[in-house]
Amino acid sequence: MAELDKAGAVARPAVFREPGALLYAGNCKDLLDASLAGKVTLSAWTRRGYPGRDLGDALPQICSVGGWDATRPQDWGLKEHCNEGVKIAYMARGTLTLTLDGEKYELQEGQMFVVRPWQLHAFGDPFVAPSQIVWVLFDMGMRRPHEDWLWPDWMAWPQRDQDRLTDFLSKNEEPWYTASRDVARSFMDIAEIVATDDIEGNETRLRLLISMMLLQFKNQLEAQRPALDQSLAASRRTVDIFLRRLWHALDDNWTLENMAAECNLSRTQFAKHCISLTNMTPTRYLQTVRLEAARQMLSASEGKSVTEVAFDCGFSSSQYFATCFRKQFGISPTQLRVTSPAARLVA
Repeated sequence: MAELDKAGAVARPAVFREPGALLYAGNCKDLLDASLAGKVTLSAWTRRGYPGRDLGDALPQICSVGGWDATRPQDWGLKEHCNEGVKIAYMARGTLTLTLDGEKYELQEGQMFVVRPWQLHAFGDPFVAPSQIVWVLFDMGMRRPHEDWLWPDWMAWPQRDQDRLTDFLSKNEEPWYTASRDVARSFMDIAEIVATDDIEGNETRLRLLISMMLLQFKNQLEAQRPALDQSLAASRRTVDIFLRRLWHALDDNWTLENMAAECNLSRTQFAKHCISLTNMTPTRYLQTVRLEAARQMLSASEGKSVTEVAFDCGFSSSQYFATCFRKQFGISPTQLRVTSPAARLVA
C-alpha cells in the first residue's frame, strides 16, 4: 500500500526522477505560459508544480482540479508527457486533439476521457483549438499497471465500490466516453467552484462533488458494461511498457536490479517477463537495444563521433562498444559510418 506524506498526499514514487526518465511527469509549463500571456483562461487548484493555485493541505490526493477555457485558436500544445496520477476530464466545449500512446483522437463537446499514469499523452496537433476542458487529476499511489489503486479516504466509499471503479479504469482503457448528463453537470459544478478561488470555503463542497462525479461515472460504466481485460493490470504489461520505452533512456546505468526496481518487481519476476516478451535475458536485451540504437545513429550520420554515440547509448568505453558492435553486426562502427548512404550523401 502506498504511504501518505504529512499533507495527506501520496508520496511521490522514485520513478519520477527528472526530465528524460521513462515515466517523467510533465507539469504543463506550456499551459502556464499561455495563461500568463493571456491566451487562455486557466482556473485550477493544484500541488506538485502543476499550474494553478496551491492547494496546501486541502483535498489530499488531488494533484490538480479545474480547467482551461480557450476562446480562440491557440499557438501552443502540451507535449507528450505522463501524469502523476489518473486524469478524468470532460470536454465542455469545442474540440481537442488527444494523442494517447501514439494514437490520435479528436475529442468533441460532451465527451470525456481517462489518462492513467503510464500513458504517454499530448494535447494539440500541435496547436490547441478553441475549447473548454475540466479535469480532476487523482494521485492514486500507483504509477504502473499492476500496482494497487488507493482512492482518497474522503470519498467514504465502501471498498466494494472502490474496487469496482478500479476494475473499470484499470482493466479497460477505452480512450474516451460520451459523458452522461449527470457526469457533465458535476464537472461543470466542479469548474464553477474552482473559479471562486475560495479553497477554504469550498473544500467540503468540492469533495462531495468530486465523489458524486465518480459515482455517476461508475454508474455510467456499469450501464455500458465495458469488457474488462485482466492483462491490462498485470505485471507483465508493466515490463512490456518499460522495455518499449527503454529506447529513450539508454544512457542510464541500467542493471538487472534497477530495471526491476523501475517496474516495482523482484529481479526474478522482471527477468521472467523479459524473457517471455523478448526471448532474451534483461542484460542481453538491453545490449541489443543499445547496439541497434547506435547503428541507427551512425547510419544517420548525425555528426557525433563514434565515442559520443557509444556514450549516448549507454556504453562505458568506445573500445568495448566497438567490440560488441562488430560481434553483433560483423562490421566496425567506423566502417558502418563510412559506408552508410547518409555518409555518402554528405560526401
